[in-house]
Amino acid sequence: MAANNSIDSDSESCFDSDSENCLDSGSKLCSNSDSKHKRYFDYVSVDFIEDICSKAAAELAPEDFFLFTEHVNLFFKKFGITDVILFKRNGKSDSGYSQVCKSLFESEQSVRYYKGVEIEAENENTLYSAVRKERPNVNFIAVRSADEKVIRAAAESLDVDLVIPVSYSAGKIYNGIMSNMYVNVGQINHIVAKIAKDKKTAFGFDIYPFLQTKGYRRSKILADSMDMIPILQKYKVPVLLFSGAGSFYDARGPYECEAFGSFLGLNREEAAAAVSAHPSQMIELRKKRQSGKLVMTGVEIVENDENNENEENDKNDE
Repeated sequence: MAANNSIDSDSESCFDSDSENCLDSGSKLCSNSDSKHKRYFDYVSVDFIEDICSKAAAELAPEDFFLFTEHVNLFFKKFGITDVILFKRNGKSDSGYSQVCKSLFESEQSVRYYKGVEIEAENENTLYSAVRKERPNVNFIAVRSADEKVIRAAAESLDVDLVIPVSYSAGKIYNGIMSNMYVNVGQINHIVAKIAKDKKTAFGFDIYPFLQTKGYRRSKILADSMDMIPILQKYKVPVLLFSGAGSFYDARGPYECEAFGSFLGLNREEAAAAVSAHPSQMIELRKKRQSGKLVMTGVEIVENDENNENEENDKNDE
């Protein structure tokens, strides 16, 4: 069953009670009235879907992918999320629940799913090679890197939709105790911000690496991330906020992401746009590029609906 790479721009509004446990006590779930008129987005790892399915496997029949799909949909709907980008890191092999992910991409549910890949490249050449390889197979490409040259190369590429300037790797085990996750934050300058604006490349920040660190390391990566916000604001580069969840317990809703954005330095309107309007614009932009309507930056093929209607009427008259 092949995944559908076309992007549907329309999304309707939008899970069992156990999933409330992954929210903090002060979390606020999206009400149905809020989500009816607003699209809320999240960007999560396929590992997150696998974790949800593995927890539900004891109650659901392993061969019934429809029940697993419904289970995942209910999870996101409880957060009020309407659109989800499921990313897989380049080079990662499929798991036993990869069929569930494929079913999600092809399902026509109230939650829409988009196929993405997250590229971590050591240098520009590795990045270009990975982007060329992955572009035909996915809806969205995100580049995660703290290397300034890689960040600039990603911002310049029309095939890259999202740049995440925060990289991380798992901690090491010492005497049976897992150390903090190693997180590295890159830096951007005015040149990179101007390029991102011209190329319409979005920058994103996920909560996940911040949740996995503590103490001085967390304060350091927060400070480094906050330093980038004024530059992005100056050039009006679209900023996206998302959970980046890799497991059931990392899930966070739109309100938590908005609060996270305010903490980084975005104002209230910017933080709200970072979980709704900006991701929507990114999806619409990629849809135009995939359809060939966007010839180049600033040049777009626009169809005249009135002329099309007149031509159809003339044909009918004949």
